[in-house]
Amino acid sequence: MIEERVGYMVDSQQGKGYRVLSMFDRLMDGQGINKKQEALTHQVGEKTIQRDIDEIRTYLEKAKLDYHLQYVRTEKVYKLMHKKNNRLSKEQVLVIVKILIASKALVKSDIGEIVNQLLSHVAVDQLDQLLLNEKSLYEDIHQNKSLLSLIWGISTAIQKRKVITIYYLQEGEAIPTAKILKPLAVIFSTHYFYLIGDNQDTPTVYRMDRIQHFREMAINFEAPSVHPLQVEDANDLTRIRILYKGRSPEIVYSRFPTAHLVSQNKHEYVFEAEVLAYGMKEWLLSQGADMEVLEPIELREEIIVTLQAMQQNYRYI
Repeated sequence: MIEERVGYMVDSQQGKGYRVLSMFDRLMDGQGINKKQEALTHQVGEKTIQRDIDEIRTYLEKAKLDYHLQYVRTEKVYKLMHKKNNRLSKEQVLVIVKILIASKALVKSDIGEIVNQLLSHVAVDQLDQLLLNEKSLYEDIHQNKSLLSLIWGISTAIQKRKVITIYYLQEGEAIPTAKILKPLAVIFSTHYFYLIGDNQDTPTVYRMDRIQHFREMAINFEAPSVHPLQVEDANDLTRIRILYKGRSPEIVYSRFPTAHLVSQNKHEYVFEAEVLAYGMKEWLLSQGADMEVLEPIELREEIIVTLQAMQQNYRYI
């Protein structure tokens, strides 16, 4: 009899541990706990469930978590509530989701998962209905390539000031090229995420969907004295259109990895690219007569003024 009683007590304690952990896990997941339903599920009395709930409430207080256990009369359940109202409202979630969908920056599967996670924090079925059409019609522009782990990995390398090697696939090429960079920033602009990397002391912009993979190196670097993001708005990349008349159009790709060839006529190449304005004009001028800026007009006129000033320095003596 004594052995049977001891066995019963052990089973009872194990059952209680599972019961309390199960309730706590569901509470943390945003679910509600109904005493009557819990009592039926675990085959115990409602007073037992009430004691379990009281223990969870005591634990929350002692652990100094930002939650408190509250009984929601309209639903007849206990729920975890934030002590501070730091949860997103339904209006905020709606706006965030609409911006994500309009960005077209991520593959459809990633967008779907993120949207569902956001919607799960707001118990409003109407929100899902409001976004149903946009979710179903969403089309990404990255050919099913997820960027989430890449963005996280490179962002971590930036925070740790680690040099990285990226394997970058230029437009029109079949084999990626390895580039050793000091990663400075990850930014978003017009449907794309970009990496700003310091390549031989020259800040260069790389489209992240063209990075096939990367690896972090065991080499630290110091932050530049003048960071490109301190010079201008990081989200204001400049789209340029240039005419190259030289013998090696590859030089354009080496300076502007996001460039793509628009047209070619014998030895004249028209390129378009989204670039960081920092240091751009100086490089364009360094190419001499091989390079002509077609757009934007403001940059073209700025270069004309610079060339006219230079011409004054080289008048015949």
